[in-house]
Amino acid sequence: MGKKRRTKKLQKKLASEARKLTLAKVLKLMAKTFLLVFSLSLLLAVGIAYGLDWLKTLWAQILVYGAGYFLAYRWLMSDFLPPPPETLEKKKK
Repeated sequence: MGKKRRTKKLQKKLASEARKLTLAKVLKLMAKTFLLVFSLSLLLAVGIAYGLDWLKTLWAQILVYGAGYFLAYRWLMSDFLPPPPETLEKKKK
């Protein structure tokens, strides 16, 4: 088997393993999501306490939570992504 074919096969295997749901992955995702929502809620509460009354509106809160989720998506789903291909290749000394 050639080097490219071997790495392709390894990537497919790691990708299928990364997509599998396990209890540990789900619990870790729940903890990360709780941490994200808690920190965004704290950010909103501090903003409202400093007198930014426009943060009390529904649309401002949807925007803050949506932007936070969009920015943290890669971090949240990191357990379900396969490793990058660069780390699979063995470096020769």
